[in-house]
Amino acid sequence: MPRLAQIYIRKMHFEEAKKKLLSEIDHYFYEGEREVEIIHGIGNYILRKMALAELEKLDYVCVDNSGFNPNPGSLKVTLLIPDSSVLEKYKE
Repeated sequence: MPRLAQIYIRKMHFEEAKKKLLSEIDHYFYEGEREVEIIHGIGNYILRKMALAELEKLDYVCVDNSGFNPNPGSLKVTLLIPDSSVLEKYKE
């Protein structure tokens, strides 16, 4: 079974984590990755709240709100990848 793609922002400063999150989400989108786990850590959930706020702005990301995630320090998201021919046009 292939490993789930991950974005690791745990223990990062807020702005650095935000920049990395958005950059890597774009990377995985253009690579055609459909599921990504964002590792944010637990603490006060500051990075989790930031990630949710930023991902909410992206119309090609769905956050898994099913309530089933055995790791409270991560979020699982689905990227809504278009057909490969459409994706190629985005890359241009």
